[in-house]
Amino acid sequence: MARPYPKEFRDRVVGPVQQRAKGVSIEKIAGDFGVHPTTVAKWIRKSDNGDGSARVNSENVVDDSDELGDLIAAIPVDDPVRQGPGKVTEPPIDPQLELLPTDSMDWEDFERLLLDLGRHELGLRSLSFFGKRGQAQKGLDVVGTNAYGTAEGIQSKRYQQFTVADLNKAVDKYTRSTVPFSLVRLVIGVGCKADDRTVVERNTALNQEHHPLEIDIWDQSRISEMLRDKPEIVIKYFGPRAAERFCVPHVLTPVEIAGPDAVATAEAVMLGPLASTDVQGLLDRAKTISANDPAGALVLYREIQSRLMGAEFPGHAAEFDNTVAMLCVRAGEEDTAIRLLMDALWSAECAGNSLQADRVAGTLRDLAGFPEFGQARIQEPRTPTLGAAFEIAEFITGHLHSPLPARIELPSEAIELVDNADRARTVLFAAERALGNDDLAWIAAHQDQIESIAAAVASSHIDVAVRLRLTVADATGEWAHLIHSARTGMQRDLKALTLARHARHKLLQASPSEADSGWQEAISEACLAKRHADAADWLYSQRFVSTRYEGIYEDKWHPLARALSNLPSRPKIVTSADDARERALAALHNDAPRVAAINLRRHLLDGIRSASIFDELEARRLLGEIYRATGDLPLAAYYTIGAGDYKEARAVAVAFGDAYHDVTEMMKSPLSWVAASALQFATEQADLIPDDQLTNVIELALSVINDVAAGKLLDSPILSPQMYLAAYGLLAALSARLPAQPAQALLDLLTDSVVVKEHHYRRTDESHVAIAAGIAHAHDGDLRTAALDQLVGLFSRAAHPFRSTARNVLIANLDHVGDRLQEMAGRGQHEAAALLGYGDPDHVSTEAAQAGAQRLCEPTKNGPNRIGTGTGAVSDSLLAAVLPIEERIACIEMLMSNAASPWEPSSNRDSYLLAASNLTDDLDEERRREFLLKAIDFAMNPPLSQADVLNGSMSSPLGAMRINDRSDCRPAAAYLAGRLAESPEEKRLIRDTALRLIGIGSDDDYRVTKTLQLVQSELGDSVGLLAQGSWTLRSLAAILWAESMEVPEYLGDALSQDPDVRVRRALASALSNTGKRQGSGAREKLLQDPRWSIRSVLQAIPSPD
Repeated sequence: MARPYPKEFRDRVVGPVQQRAKGVSIEKIAGDFGVHPTTVAKWIRKSDNGDGSARVNSENVVDDSDELGDLIAAIPVDDPVRQGPGKVTEPPIDPQLELLPTDSMDWEDFERLLLDLGRHELGLRSLSFFGKRGQAQKGLDVVGTNAYGTAEGIQSKRYQQFTVADLNKAVDKYTRSTVPFSLVRLVIGVGCKADDRTVVERNTALNQEHHPLEIDIWDQSRISEMLRDKPEIVIKYFGPRAAERFCVPHVLTPVEIAGPDAVATAEAVMLGPLASTDVQGLLDRAKTISANDPAGALVLYREIQSRLMGAEFPGHAAEFDNTVAMLCVRAGEEDTAIRLLMDALWSAECAGNSLQADRVAGTLRDLAGFPEFGQARIQEPRTPTLGAAFEIAEFITGHLHSPLPARIELPSEAIELVDNADRARTVLFAAERALGNDDLAWIAAHQDQIESIAAAVASSHIDVAVRLRLTVADATGEWAHLIHSARTGMQRDLKALTLARHARHKLLQASPSEADSGWQEAISEACLAKRHADAADWLYSQRFVSTRYEGIYEDKWHPLARALSNLPSRPKIVTSADDARERALAALHNDAPRVAAINLRRHLLDGIRSASIFDELEARRLLGEIYRATGDLPLAAYYTIGAGDYKEARAVAVAFGDAYHDVTEMMKSPLSWVAASALQFATEQADLIPDDQLTNVIELALSVINDVAAGKLLDSPILSPQMYLAAYGLLAALSARLPAQPAQALLDLLTDSVVVKEHHYRRTDESHVAIAAGIAHAHDGDLRTAALDQLVGLFSRAAHPFRSTARNVLIANLDHVGDRLQEMAGRGQHEAAALLGYGDPDHVSTEAAQAGAQRLCEPTKNGPNRIGTGTGAVSDSLLAAVLPIEERIACIEMLMSNAASPWEPSSNRDSYLLAASNLTDDLDEERRREFLLKAIDFAMNPPLSQADVLNGSMSSPLGAMRINDRSDCRPAAAYLAGRLAESPEEKRLIRDTALRLIGIGSDDDYRVTKTLQLVQSELGDSVGLLAQGSWTLRSLAAILWAESMEVPEYLGDALSQDPDVRVRRALASALSNTGKRQGSGAREKLLQDPRWSIRSVLQAIPSPD
């Protein structure tokens, strides 16, 4: 609390100021006395407003016409008027205090009280002294601004009795002065009572006379009334006992009284810790003598730190650690300096405060005598111990700033020169960093050193010793002795940590039951030790184990964890970095990947060493995303797979492009989420798996399926990713490369999955379709027959939407499957009938064709009260295509009429137009021209779709329901026109129409490309343009290049290196289908392509058998 200056001293300062000659400033006189100029000005105003004995030299008063900015001086934060009261004015003992003793307060304290009331009662801000030093105050002490932006003033008066004459004098002093602003309120503050009837009457008259100015008297009664519900101010000026007696509520709702500590803290925040603890003078003195008297300055700095610590400002006290350390060295206390700085270093490391650690390292660098920049080791340190301390600090800070898993090299020579505690902490830091990097080999290599140091500090730093032994147990798997020690003699919190770390180890060994029981025991011990934050984290670890290996039935862990989190808790057993996760997410948001990665590596380390599996997996997932974004793809693969983020793992695999990344070791993991994610990663890269590694990958996938079925591997019953499904997915992606033996084994595994109950499906269906199709395509004989049988069986129950690859296999093998498809079509299965209509139109029955035409001739049912999606028109058109032309014309007319309906969305219009294109063969010229013109007009000016308007109104990402339909029917109309075009002029018109539609719709220009293929005879001069477009257009350019010798060679070379595999595959297929370009460089490049699906098209590959 600030101590007021003695009155005698104030008078000694004010006298010379009041009698100063011209040209002598208040600043000069204040500086001579060592007082702040603003404080001197305040003493002058008090002298002028008090008993009237002192008067300012009128010759030095500034003229009243000065600007407002010259009149109003902001009150500095260190001005005494902003500080706490000089003394607390305790009222007499009274069980029910009616009035506060404002009449007994020191004048300075009363003025401070009026300022507080101005802030809290009137809501004034920007409080400023009125008038510079030496100026006339014109009846105002302080001016402030209210919430409406208008000015209000406060005038403080010290009277034991307040009369009408005093009131008149106070008001006249303001009203007879000229000021460049208008007050809306003038407050006259007096410490005594002012309730005499004549004073009240005169105040009323003055308010009427000076309207709209409001003149308010704050006397003892009024001030007491205002403070009744402001206990924090009462505590400040009259003490806590007065607040308890005076601030008694007169209603049922009690008034919460702030404690003295809270009031002191609020004052310290406003004034600053140095001012509130009265150490500014000590600091100034210490700075003055530090150069010549380091020992004396050291005493003062220690006193400063002691006071700040006593006032509970340890952070401000720590700000002086570096200075104290430097003074210690200069004063001959080198060991004390090193101890102080090393403690600060370990504190910074525990908190994840890399900036503070850098400051410590910088201080040690200076003390050791090393240059600020450059290599420190090329120069001898001032002393060996200072050099060793700096080397350790440099080692710590280097790893604190690392965004990547960094190689760990212990400063072995340095740690031999420091004491056991620092040696142990350095080795612990290194061992836990190795654990965070998953570098268990480093820990195993340093096992003897770690165990030796742990034994050396077991009696002095048991927590460090236990954590050192935990790293060894994690690396070696030797837990028995440590668990025995935990259960027989270890303190409770370290016992809880040991049990939790052992539970994590068991989970990583795929022993979920033992992991769950270990965490349960750890939670119990943590609760007994009041480590509720750790217990809550371990509850979430239990939840992960249960949901992963048993399924989701009831979440009993989250409510318990929340309840524990709300309980008072001792700090976490292993100190975690402050807000590392939040800082990382903020850095991600601000596109600062390095900062995000550094904080996430700390988040990962904290999760590992505190055995919080939820935090650990989250950190791995986020690190994987960052490393993918920054191009560190091997690390991205490692962390995303380790986190079980299978979708991100596939994205990382795509990011590798044409580079193969081997993850077979992770496919062998006993952890279901790791193995399954690795399998999905390999699935995305299946086309890149080298031929010499293919057998190993296939065997791994088959072994996963068999081991899960046999119970040797524990898989998740519900949650993705699942190992067996991921293994089937990988084998599906490799199905066309499977040798005969594993192909047969795979079909045998899936035999019982073909037939299921009605309206049921199997989770392997999608992979099953691809596997059967791939094997049937790549093999012949009995193996092909078995694969086709399974494929038709899956097709018959609509197991999964069949991709074009599987449909093409059925069409290519109609001699084997035709009868079964006919049987399915006869039972009314439209998919089978449509497939036959497309692949074998000669065998489409008249009845099926007529039924399809009848459905095509039905008008749309969509209208103002109904909008549906899906038409089935394309499948029906494949059946109706075998009918006579007259019946097909009726179908086309109705299809185009339905497409023009304003109540059809673009997706339905697309189906109608494509269906019409399947019916255009053999049209007479008149009808052909009619439909051609309609199709072109539709492509250029489609009718308005009210359905699209409705869907568009619900496309906002913020909407409660979102329809994300970006389909467009114009490319389908252009395709229909392309089917109808015959003459070169018509084809050029279609070409130009299609080119205008590039980028329209959501199909990557697929339909535009198909349209251009119909008129490719007119594309000779457009190949270069196509080669710059989407992958579909580039694929068309590749086909045109392969079929023509007139297009430059360099275009083929460029397309053979296209980053999109689909373009290179289209080029390879085109080259294999034509005899041209046999010796081209593009062909040679494709023969060496890393993707099997490309090079195999051009290679004379033997059968996989």
